[in-house]
Amino acid sequence: MTAPTQEEVRRIGAIASPALRNLEITYAYSRLAAATAERTGPGANWCTFATWASRQAGRTIRGEDLEDQLRARLLAPRELLRPLTSLWRWLLRRGLLDPSSRLGRIVGRLHTPFDAFELAGDAVARGNKKVFEEIGFEFARFLERVPPGDDAALDAFLRDVAEELRASFTRYHHDRDPQSLLLANLEIGLHEQTRLQPEIGEALDAPYKTALPIIGPQKLASRLARELITANLMVLTLPGRVLALGANLPDPFPDDLRTPADPALVALLARFEPPPGTVDDCGAHDWSELAQRMHYIAHLFRAFHGTHTLSDAPFTSAQVELILAGSLPDGEL
Repeated sequence: MTAPTQEEVRRIGAIASPALRNLEITYAYSRLAAATAERTGPGANWCTFATWASRQAGRTIRGEDLEDQLRARLLAPRELLRPLTSLWRWLLRRGLLDPSSRLGRIVGRLHTPFDAFELAGDAVARGNKKVFEEIGFEFARFLERVPPGDDAALDAFLRDVAEELRASFTRYHHDRDPQSLLLANLEIGLHEQTRLQPEIGEALDAPYKTALPIIGPQKLASRLARELITANLMVLTLPGRVLALGANLPDPFPDDLRTPADPALVALLARFEPPPGTVDDCGAHDWSELAQRMHYIAHLFRAFHGTHTLSDAPFTSAQVELILAGSLPDGEL
């Protein structure tokens, strides 16, 4: 598997369809992660986590996580809900929440509670595109222009990199130490989350922007929309695991990351961890707060640094073929 080039990143960022663009972004992140791992050795890099975060974002962009939440709330067996969920997915694939589609334009004119999901999906799609074009592009450029061990090429590369990312790519170039790699991942993660702050706020606020002065069933539906959107943004699906971002992550840290010794890593963790001797609950109660997101991400990156299943492919080869042909595959994405 080869890494995407700078030109390919530009092409993907220019795809008009948010759903198709997200699928290509997710696949590109998986390729960037694999190519970066060849440089850095065992252990997850930032692109490894970005793959699964982008895949999760895709469910919001396509409206499929609403299906998951409704199924959970109805407490009905999956087989009984299959006709309903099949119809819902059929409508989504035909543009129910896409304002550029004929169906989406019709639904938009009706001003239903679906407006909130459309706004949230749009904000998530813009954030997905922004981070990929900024950070994903720099990974592609790093892999394309900086051969392993070529410090002169690294220096030339760093001259055009955002200041917040320079130390991270320097670590990726020089180090294979788990603590140094964790620090690089967290530095990029902090930059990513800082850049995403507006879009995260927009997604969480979408139900309030579309709230209508009505009573009865539609008012109930609007309140349910607020609850569902918040729940959708507080989930991360990894291979074999679904994480609730509002709950503490109890997974132990690997031995080589349990007691950080790198002064820069210690300092960065101290910005988001509670004081020693106090209860350390990393669950984010307000995902709009950068510090709470970073507290959870710090635990996630440490606990899952050596989780080999994160290197699994996000899509099947048949799905990839359809995605690259400009089609939305059927089945779980």
